[in-house]
Amino acid sequence: MFSHFRPIFICFLSIMLGIFVAELFREGKIAYFIVVLSLLVIIILLSCLKFLTKSKIFEKLWSFNKFFVVVLVSFMVGFGGFFLHTQGLMKENSIEFNSQDSYVVTGNLKNSAVIYNKEVTFFLDDVFVSGDGKAHKLEKGMYVKMAKNLDDDAKELQDAKMGDRISFVGSIFTSEVLGKGGVFMFAYKNDVRYIATTNTEKLQNITKEKRSQSFVDDVREKIKDTIYNNMEKREAGLCYAVFVGDLSGVDYDIVSSFQSTGVAHLLAVSGLNTALMSIVLVWILTRLGVKQKYSVLIVFLMLLFYCMICNFCASCLRASLMSVFLLASKAFGKQNDSINSTSLSGIVLLLFCPLFVFDLSFLLSYSCVFGMILLGPMFYRFFMRCKLGKFVSLNLSVSLAAQITTLCLCINTFGYVSVVSLLVNLIVCPIMEYVYIASFVSLMITLIMPFMGFLLWCTQWGYYLVDIITNFVASFSFASVSVDKLSGLFLVWTFLATYIFSPFMIEQNKRKRAIIYSGTIFVGVLLLCFSFL
Repeated sequence: MFSHFRPIFICFLSIMLGIFVAELFREGKIAYFIVVLSLLVIIILLSCLKFLTKSKIFEKLWSFNKFFVVVLVSFMVGFGGFFLHTQGLMKENSIEFNSQDSYVVTGNLKNSAVIYNKEVTFFLDDVFVSGDGKAHKLEKGMYVKMAKNLDDDAKELQDAKMGDRISFVGSIFTSEVLGKGGVFMFAYKNDVRYIATTNTEKLQNITKEKRSQSFVDDVREKIKDTIYNNMEKREAGLCYAVFVGDLSGVDYDIVSSFQSTGVAHLLAVSGLNTALMSIVLVWILTRLGVKQKYSVLIVFLMLLFYCMICNFCASCLRASLMSVFLLASKAFGKQNDSINSTSLSGIVLLLFCPLFVFDLSFLLSYSCVFGMILLGPMFYRFFMRCKLGKFVSLNLSVSLAAQITTLCLCINTFGYVSVVSLLVNLIVCPIMEYVYIASFVSLMITLIMPFMGFLLWCTQWGYYLVDIITNFVASFSFASVSVDKLSGLFLVWTFLATYIFSPFMIEQNKRKRAIIYSGTIFVGVLLLCFSFL
């Protein structure tokens, strides 16, 4: 076929393709399903014609048999896995509420309320709704958005703790995970099916109640309290998001400026988090004389606990699995392959939960990693030949590679493309790397010795600097350009095209290389056209 055939990588992409096509099929877009399935069947039939004719063309096609088998089997796994996983979601009987009516809502606070300038948001479980002469006990949770005036500090909600009983009057909208417009991951990840809108004036009362918390919740609250007690609120929210992946405490303007400048990936729990934890744990275990094989198990358990603290967000799971694969390969004397380890972690996550493929955290994480692995070295060599120096070449190549592979994702999610992302990443990413390491060490020390909290206070100036830079750049109107939404199938093509045009796929024959490149571009243009139909 061609050098460096990566069946694990192809398997990962094919599973993603199967899940995307299954969702299009569920939405009633049969054309996509027929086109993809027809292409797979035609290619397989053509390759099997080797047994009916001695034509050299069909013999060459048969040389691709491994590729075809991997694609077909993985596609069916993704397609079938989607419907198996969503059977329960399809059978859900959500209560339909009239959005024009007002209802009395009572429920337990799931986490701390997040207070913005004009709005307060929080989650409720064990919810009761009454109105129209009827009362309902909701089986799923509720997300609440309360509007407030600028001079209203929402003190009652600010002091409310997890488990407190909250009552208010407001409108209710039913939100299904599998809606007509696609998969609503917010409802799925937070286990909510209803959204209530109201204002703080319609808040009736808050009843203080004690609620037992799990050990994981206690650890999460301890980390949060430590950060917020030693930092200003704005920087504390940003720091907590970087450590735990919880954006609830990050001001809206920070999230918006990070998105506009193309550095939203910094708000996700990434490989830097798990890599630093793994390095520290391995160093400690090595000093204690623990064997490498046992160290891998201990690191795995600790990273699993960290994933629990981060609510099993996709980016944290991906980074943790990759760290474990890397340590395991060294412990058992095997050579680690970054493409295979990344793909294998993705396969594990998609087999566990196919809906991850619709999660922004999952897609953003894998897009960045594949970009850095496949395109980063090529750009690095180019910039080094331009004599830009190791530091600039490394950061510029990583930023450029990540921007290319996340382009389609940013268009689909935000509806625009950041024009200044390359420049901002080149400036901000190195700063965030050092700030994170400093704040991680400071947090560990402060958790053990609370009187050392001034260390955390010092690191907040790094977050403040990043906040200033992103806000300043985002204030320019030309920082981003609006673009129409693209198809999810185009995203799969982006991953595949990145691999094909990278140095990892080596084809010495110029004619074959031209055919492969031309075919890849043709398919990309075709999918791009489908996106606008």
